[in-house]
Amino acid sequence: MTEAMNVVTRAIMGIRPDLGEYPAAISRDAAIFYAADPDQPVLGLDSMEALELIAVLEQEFGVRLADTSIRIADLHTVGDVVDAMSGTR
Repeated sequence: MTEAMNVVTRAIMGIRPDLGEYPAAISRDAAIFYAADPDQPVLGLDSMEALELIAVLEQEFGVRLADTSIRIADLHTVGDVVDAMSGTR
């Protein structure tokens, strides 16, 4: 697991401790909010949890997403977040 994936996983588990019981649920393929494919794992974060995730990731990676080319609307899966944050270091 990459450093960025570890940071994103810890951030998600800090926001949603219930997912700590199912660490495999936090995979690169897991949808952050909802999934169009019924077989895709879904974390089911709500809008407040998403804002908290952004704040935690900005602090962890030392960036302000508004100052980057990252479009938050394009972050649909955990893998999307990991890839976006990997490019900030």
